[in-house]
Amino acid sequence: MVLVCDGEKIEVLNGSRIKFFCFSTGKILDLSSGVVSSDICAKPDLSKSACYTSNGDFCPRTRKGGAGGNDEPTIIYPYTMPTLKPRPEIVWRPVIGATSYKVRFDCYDFSWERVINQTKLAYPAEEKPLASGQTCQILVFAYKNDKITGGDPSVISLLPQNEVARIKDAVKQISKLKLPPDEAALDLDAIFMSRDLLDETIEQLNNVVSVGTKNPTIHRLLGDRYFQAGVLDQAKRQYLKASELLKTNNKPTESTKVQEGLKLVNYYNQLPTSR
Repeated sequence: MVLVCDGEKIEVLNGSRIKFFCFSTGKILDLSSGVVSSDICAKPDLSKSACYTSNGDFCPRTRKGGAGGNDEPTIIYPYTMPTLKPRPEIVWRPVIGATSYKVRFDCYDFSWERVINQTKLAYPAEEKPLASGQTCQILVFAYKNDKITGGDPSVISLLPQNEVARIKDAVKQISKLKLPPDEAALDLDAIFMSRDLLDETIEQLNNVVSVGTKNPTIHRLLGDRYFQAGVLDQAKRQYLKASELLKTNNKPTESTKVQEGLKLVNYYNQLPTSR
């Protein structure tokens, strides 16, 4: 595998074909000989994005940090609306004093609900899964004895089948390359984030972190993704770990990104939490 940077050229000889992974789109392109338009893998326009640490308008979804204590059981997973999972797990922050929770799942053509005393619920095997392209609402209510103390709604959508197939194929192509875990995680992040799949990329980055990576970029990127998901406590933890690792790694650009991330986390942590 060869890394091609901005301004460099690829020459395909003798009618051959090559596969080219574009970081800006998360797509794997099949290139043949001949002139290829420069916009086939255009540089991302970060000025239009509100979800990068290089942009001051970074955009966490909902403040999901902390360990609970509010009157509302804030949903923390799924992190964002699009998903590849037709049966997603549902996780929420606890409410102090809550004796039970009601989880309700509402779609256009079906709905179900469960009452439990835990703060996570696996999607019931006996219930109908999400269909391709379908959008549903998740609601979690907290009860103190028989009285409702608060509820939190969220929306989830299963990507269309053709999008799911494209992403799974790209993931398969990356897996075939047998890349080092850190490098593969960065490639997979680009693939997943091309469709804002925070659930999948956070899971993948955590897999690399769990085996003890010393790469500050992995921790910083995981911090970015947690911040985008609104899980500020986890974002701060990863930024601090990246900062620690950077003490023995001379990477000025990474250090700047980490400090920007920490400033944003601290800023949002100072905002009022009441609604």
